[in-house]
Amino acid sequence: MLKCFSLLLVMVLALGTTGWIVAQSDGTGVKRPLDLPSGGKGDDEDEEDAPESISFYGGEYEGDGFFWCLDKSCSMAWGDQIGQLKSEMSTSIASLSENAEFSMVAFSNGYIVWSPFPKTANPSNRAAGTAWVMTLQANGGTELAAAGVETIGICNLCQKESKQILVLSDGEPNGPGPTETLAAITGANWQHTPINTVYISADSGGITFMQQLAAANGGTFYQPPG
Repeated sequence: MLKCFSLLLVMVLALGTTGWIVAQSDGTGVKRPLDLPSGGKGDDEDEEDAPESISFYGGEYEGDGFFWCLDKSCSMAWGDQIGQLKSEMSTSIASLSENAEFSMVAFSNGYIVWSPFPKTANPSNRAAGTAWVMTLQANGGTELAAAGVETIGICNLCQKESKQILVLSDGEPNGPGPTETLAAITGANWQHTPINTVYISADSGGITFMQQLAAANGGTFYQPPG
């Protein structure tokens, strides 16, 4: 008899404890399992934060912030490379979603800036960015150093998690030259944003520099075929 009573007491205590663990009132009379999360990101939020992919001269780049440094030196007029640049930029800008941010710098002797801070890639800003690209004219030298540092400065203002810098050129930098330009740009990149380089000339003179710039800054070097 005593054994039966003890067994019954143990079962009652076990059931009571289990019920308390499994469910708890939230003060409204509604009970929920304690081991279920009460909040967190849903699928839509994860999708919104995911980096997007863009194409530039056939290369693929993934991110949520894109910052271009574009050569508009006189040699970009040869073979209408400046026209090809405008076409490629128009396509890349159009492919950006409103979750991305972007800006652009173009260089020859000195440089010009589209926006000194990152802009959201909404329809209005995409249209304005494309219109700016269409005004670029090929002239002057290939003074990349200051333009590259400026591009990094703009990129550093972007709060996105997956930023990319893309440097396009058709030659070796001058005034200052390759060694000084590499040091200046790499030294300014304290956020360690990937710097991807795109070399579009059949002349191999600038290939080594562009490869070194990408390698020193965790980016990729790409030379479109043909």
